[in-house]
Amino acid sequence: MLADLHIQNYRLFDDLMIKGLKRVNLFIGKNNSGKSAVLEAAALLAAGYSPSVLGYLNRERAMRSPESNPAFEQYLRSFFRDLDASKELVITATDTKWKKLTLTAAVERGPVSTVTGDRPDGQSKQDILVLRQKNGAGGWVRSKTTLVDEAPAFKTDESDPPPPGQPYGVGYVPANVELAAYEAEILSNLRRDKRTEVVLDVLRRIEPRTKGVPEVLIVDGAPNLYCDIGIGRLFPLGLMGQGLVRALRLALTLEQVSPSPVAGRLLMIDEIENGIHHEALVDVWQAVDEATRRSDTQVFATTHSYECLQSASKAVSSKDLAIHRLEVNDDRTVRCVTLDHEAIEATMRHGFEVR
Repeated sequence: MLADLHIQNYRLFDDLMIKGLKRVNLFIGKNNSGKSAVLEAAALLAAGYSPSVLGYLNRERAMRSPESNPAFEQYLRSFFRDLDASKELVITATDTKWKKLTLTAAVERGPVSTVTGDRPDGQSKQDILVLRQKNGAGGWVRSKTTLVDEAPAFKTDESDPPPPGQPYGVGYVPANVELAAYEAEILSNLRRDKRTEVVLDVLRRIEPRTKGVPEVLIVDGAPNLYCDIGIGRLFPLGLMGQGLVRALRLALTLEQVSPSPVAGRLLMIDEIENGIHHEALVDVWQAVDEATRRSDTQVFATTHSYECLQSASKAVSSKDLAIHRLEVNDDRTVRCVTLDHEAIEATMRHGFEVR
């Protein structure tokens, strides 16, 4: 479990230190204060050196993958504060098992040396994103990413001896409530492996009529999800409201992520309340709390909702819950204020602003 997180030169952060992390961490703050960026930074660090994580994070921000060198250069710079890649991006955390884990990212100008297809293209110079992960024992993994023939190309090197694999299993639930096609496949695999208890538990908390785990049916050549709610025929899940779709996506992410044999797993949930009625939030938090306790999972979530904050404080033990408020200073730097138990109680009593 991460005990603290230090983020430098990532997105809108110049130098942000987050201390007092617990098993469940809820981030509050105004729009564009960096709540989603905190989740991204933790996911990037936890996933190790994989450049594919960067691509996923940008897609969730509606940024297309690059198809040309100029677009690739801009794409790389999108991860650095003020799009300035002259300074290194650094994410560091301490953990009770790892002691210390660091990920750095830098954009360098260099020749393309990766082979794609049948030929190497080593004549031109391009911007290259270099990721380097180091653990407290001194092992490291380095990954280089460039654009060759309109496709990202990767090259990876390890120290000898190398670090012991990916630090954490990582699950990421973005803010949108739409199910992706691959999630139908995840559900099918969970049904095959008889690992659907969490999915059914979460769905029943939102829709008590749910009789069983959704079925994956092919309609017009595409996989669709249908639920048994006791009306004589299966009902399309998409017609049952955003809350149920959101709950299913959350449950699938909880179940699909394999824990790392080294340090467990992390679950990121952006705007956890999206699509869920405020009266169901306590039930959702209870389901998340119970599932993550059983699976040794640390949670990072964001919210704009006072009701969500209140529900989390009711559902999760105070020894396991930390509330972190991000505040933007006049000079555009961001600081994190971690609320102690008295401050959380005062927020609950007086309804202080959480947005």
